[in-house]
Amino acid sequence: MPKIMAHRGARNLWAENSLLGFRETVALGFDAIEFDLHVTDAGQLVVIHDAMLDRTTTGTGPVRALTDESRRALRLKGPDGKTIDEGVPTFEEALEILRQGSADLYVELKGDEAGRSYSGMAAMAAAVLDRHGLRDRSVLHSFDIAVVREIRDTAPGFRRLISVNRDWADRQGGIATFLGEVDGLVDIVGIHHELYEAEIDTIAAIRPMETTSVWTINDADTIRRWAGTDVGFIVSDDPVLARSLAG
Repeated sequence: MPKIMAHRGARNLWAENSLLGFRETVALGFDAIEFDLHVTDAGQLVVIHDAMLDRTTTGTGPVRALTDESRRALRLKGPDGKTIDEGVPTFEEALEILRQGSADLYVELKGDEAGRSYSGMAAMAAAVLDRHGLRDRSVLHSFDIAVVREIRDTAPGFRRLISVNRDWADRQGGIATFLGEVDGLVDIVGIHHELYEAEIDTIAAIRPMETTSVWTINDADTIRRWAGTDVGFIVSDDPVLARSLAG
């Protein structure tokens, strides 16, 4: 049976990438919790998905421009659009909560507003995870093959995941070519559900399904369909629903 991963701290249930969401997902005991990292110009690792503040916070502008003071002054937006009494969390703040559970932590290393990777980010993230004693529970990941190679080179003791959707696979010459290129580089390949459904025979012939995850599925019929496969993880914005249907 596939394991269940709470995407962005279960963003359909609580404000995405929020301490509130992390507390709730830890308490509910999901198999894995996924979240995102950026680096500010001041060198602070912060937990947020977008490179811009506008969609998920009361702020505007690039995440990298945040100071510690401005980060705290922001408020996060919940799935209903209402704000919660919480600013953008730091990586350290998130790990103080996430370390209390047993879930594996899937940490995505994002790029800035121009799509550029942050210099030294993999080593920075690995050092913080090691300081919290979380190496064995952590997986570092990205869409960017160069970033995943950097993880391999600078944080070799950590498991690695690379994500792919149809557009990205096509730009690499197709899913078979892509999977061949990352063979031996990653422990897990995260595949968008539409690409996976269209290419499932090709993917299953190249890579064991238990070393893949399918993202991001939230409707009942799709969850039930994937629950009957050998895929390693179902990634969902509503992991409560996913677990109730996949169990």
